Amino acid sequence: MKKILEFFKTPPLWFLFVLAVIAIGGAVGGTLFLTQESLSAYVMVGYAFLGVMCVSVGYCIYGFIKTFPALNERILKWSENKPFWNRVFTEYGFRTILFSIGSFAINLAFAVYNGSVAIVIRSIWFGALAAYYILLIVLRGMILVYYAKRNKAVKAGQTEDITKRKDMRIYRICGIVLLLLPIALSFAILQMVRANDSFVHTGITIYAYAIYAFYKIIVSIYNFVKTRQSSEMTVRAAKNINLADAMVSILALQTAMFREFDTAGDFVNIARMNAVTGAIVCGLTAAIGIYMIVIAVKKIRKHKN
Repeated sequence: MKKILEFFKTPPLWFLFVLAVIAIGGAVGGTLFLTQESLSAYVMVGYAFLGVMCVSVGYCIYGFIKTFPALNERILKWSENKPFWNRVFTEYGFRTILFSIGSFAINLAFAVYNGSVAIVIRSIWFGALAAYYILLIVLRGMILVYYAKRNKAVKAGQTEDITKRKDMRIYRICGIVLLLLPIALSFAILQMVRANDSFVHTGITIYAYAIYAFYKIIVSIYNFVKTRQSSEMTVRAAKNINLADAMVSILALQTAMFREFDTAGDFVNIARMNAVTGAIVCGLTAAIGIYMIVIAVKKIRKHKN
């Protein structure tokens, strides 16, 4: 009995992965039993599947928290003789920029897709989304290009004073460009309200997207707070952009859920709620941009004095 309790107290990784698979199976099973008319007589089975999913996810979270310190120690030991991976696991700034490359690639793919659809079907909705993703590409691209040039300049002997000044300027520029995001987003929101356009995630994909969206916003808020006092302005800029992007994911989730689950056809109230949420997201995004500009200007002035 003691060994069993110890096993569940500090579960091995293989067991957590098995539970993760069970959780996915529970989500799929629950969705099928609760959404398919042919299985409507087995509603309680569907709820049982969802219960299994909730328990499995909850225990997985606990298990990963318990095993993370030991796992992290093993990873660091493994990466000692591998310079690149050692930087990934030990340097927060480098890791942030590296992940920004992935985000840049995803934004590029979305921009190309939405832009192509907008041209083919002459859609304002897809055009607005393309413009939004293009601005994200510009923001993340600026940070990536600057970070590469910054590293070369520092290695070539650029002084810390000049580096800090340039860091503050790129931070300010990112804040200015970030102010343009609500403009592009407002066209998409207008289409939501007037033409009933929205983000679409059908079937089980909406549950997966919901998990992703909430994970994204929670992590983004945490990183925003964590890096608020950081001296690495490029890292702060990247995290602020991630937060703005995460807020749009919540808006996308809301509109997709209304489209998927609205059976009453209450378009007026849905349009109002989308408009309110959209206005809040636009306002908060603009606030982040203004915040970045103010902080950069203060630091530039203080640095000159």
